[in-house]
Amino acid sequence: MHLAHSCNLRCESCSHYSNYGFRSIVPLREGGAWLRAWGTRIEPLRFSFLGGEPLLNAELPQYLRLGRHLWSRTELRLVTNGLLLDRWGPGLWAALAETNTLLTISIHSRDSAYKARLAPVLECASVNAEQYGVRWEKRDSINGWYRLYRGEGPDMIPFHDGDPRASWSACQNKNCVTLQDNALWKCPPAAHLPRVAAKFGLAQKASWNIPLGYKPLTINADDEEIRRFFARREEPICGMCPAKLQYFEKSIY
Repeated sequence: MHLAHSCNLRCESCSHYSNYGFRSIVPLREGGAWLRAWGTRIEPLRFSFLGGEPLLNAELPQYLRLGRHLWSRTELRLVTNGLLLDRWGPGLWAALAETNTLLTISIHSRDSAYKARLAPVLECASVNAEQYGVRWEKRDSINGWYRLYRGEGPDMIPFHDGDPRASWSACQNKNCVTLQDNALWKCPPAAHLPRVAAKFGLAQKASWNIPLGYKPLTINADDEEIRRFFARREEPICGMCPAKLQYFEKSIY
């Protein structure tokens, strides 16, 4: 679940489209209502708060506590690039410890300037994690980065490899069901596509008809519909992504 659509990085070909300069967070009054609604319907094995950049959301500690209140047995995770950790005081670390949330800091580049910015962040994380008893990890987001669409911005077009099953099999997002707008979406690229489509007028392009026609699972679904949703493999929307992944080292302008 996004806590912010904004991000302080602009990673090329971001699977959440956070490189396109969205300026919004998900307020607790809105996102908390989604969590409470779904908290009575599902119990995830793992649930990640991310973005965008979740550290941009001032209500982050309250989100962590709400997640733990709803799901006592779920592994909670906060996924961040970490570069804004110095803006947070003890309150965030206390909330991470209280809720037993795993802090995941994603590493995005080998660029020397970026590494110089990141080094004190990792040192801060190490010191505070030990002090507060917080579990934390570094995640490689450099190797294995691949293109999810062709072109950029208003010129974006989906892949048309003609084999949704192959695209689903190759997909690294296939276990990332996303809570957005009080509905469950198959993956982050599906969940956040309407936002980037509205910004760039993608609905005017016939190539986006199938992806933009995707319907998420709403809170009104019955239990059997929820079971079928989680058991489903490839769907037509999977065809918007590549059947063979094109790995590259991204820029983080």
